[in-house]
Amino acid sequence: MSDEDPAALRAQVDALRHENALLHRRLARLERQVRSTGPLIEQTRTLSFWDFTPYQVTPDDTWVAVDRGKAVALMGALAGIDHWDPWGTGIEPRPQP
Repeated sequence: MSDEDPAALRAQVDALRHENALLHRRLARLERQVRSTGPLIEQTRTLSFWDFTPYQVTPDDTWVAVDRGKAVALMGALAGIDHWDPWGTGIEPRPQP
């Protein structure tokens, strides 16, 4: 180390400090992005898809139609980012009045 130029060492330290600052900003941005997915993950976890077809029941106007393929894709995407098994929840009939 004694044969290294102090100016070169200073330049390396400055470069490392600059890179460290960039990495801190990038990490902070990524942490904000991850935190922002929290509400989406929680809401998606609590979604209840009920397939009324086997029960020969026609839902009333409080129900919203969902494309089965897109619902499968949504739950698959959630499982991919949240390490959660959405298929562990069974599909149950909606209680009828």
